[in-house]
Amino acid sequence: MASDHVFKVLFFIQSAAFTLFIINYSHISTVVLKPVGKLSAEKQCDCEPTGTREVFNKSAFVRQNGELLMPIRGQLSNCTLADIKKRPGVVMLTTANLAFVDIALNMLESVKRIGVCVNTTVIAEDQKAYDLLLKYAKGDPAIYVQKTNSGEMDEIEPSRRHGSHYYGIMNKRQAYILTLLEQGLEVLFSDSDTFWFRDPFPYFQGDFDISIRSFSKTRIISKTHFCSGFIYLKPTNATIQFVRTWVELMDNNKKKGEFPPDQRVMNGLLTADKPVHVNITILDEDLFPWGSTFFDPSWQKQNHSTVVMHAANIRGHPAKLSKFKEFGMWLVNVTTSSKR
Repeated sequence: MASDHVFKVLFFIQSAAFTLFIINYSHISTVVLKPVGKLSAEKQCDCEPTGTREVFNKSAFVRQNGELLMPIRGQLSNCTLADIKKRPGVVMLTTANLAFVDIALNMLESVKRIGVCVNTTVIAEDQKAYDLLLKYAKGDPAIYVQKTNSGEMDEIEPSRRHGSHYYGIMNKRQAYILTLLEQGLEVLFSDSDTFWFRDPFPYFQGDFDISIRSFSKTRIISKTHFCSGFIYLKPTNATIQFVRTWVELMDNNKKKGEFPPDQRVMNGLLTADKPVHVNITILDEDLFPWGSTFFDPSWQKQNHSTVVMHAANIRGHPAKLSKFKEFGMWLVNVTTSSKR
């Protein structure tokens, strides 16, 4: 039948395209991300992050004679809806203002190249970031862009000297995480300045509440500090109580005009073992290195099997961008206009 012939042709084309992707995705070259069409007139969502995606986007399917035939792969993720459903109950979360949209897209491109498909929510912290991210992610079944529901932030990169702006952005993330945990979802929060080399999810198996990177070699929880920029949380009672208290403390500080770093508040709770004991598993520092470690030539020569690099201690957008480019890790060509 003609319809069967069309289906076979489309299947062959998609299979060929995917084969070419597998061959080429590991080559480090610049990908020019193209926004998909204009923003639709659909209502823009200012809601809380959500991980339940049972209603699929019909634009993510190939149409023939008005009938839905087969799913297409998202431009940002190279994933189909079926791919996402293979990892149920898990959400990756990241955030960005306009100044860091390009960094976020670079991170997503690194995820795409290693073939990881995960239900991903990107929260835009200002209107321009939302508009731009929504254009790139339009029709992608794996990437959901939402605008913050807790007050828009500045479009430019804030200075550390201005705590209310610099820490104001980071101090909102815990509430996003809590919303997802309370839906019964496991959450991987990843700062946008990470670069993925291998699938990290196999390292999040086992009996724990939170998996996180430590700043020191000791594995004694009360004697070390942790980084909140790459953290995996399971929706256990202990985790939810812990994050809820974390959010409450951040809110109370904000009401008093104080903006301590979210990380400092988190570490204070962990050191005091409050409000409940949290079962922590520490990620291997050689598999999940900081940027300063990863970019050190002597460390590079040791041929570590890096899973995810976090450029947390490479301070500022220009420095991060420079390092990514120097090491052939800048994968996108994105222009933003966040300068004033």
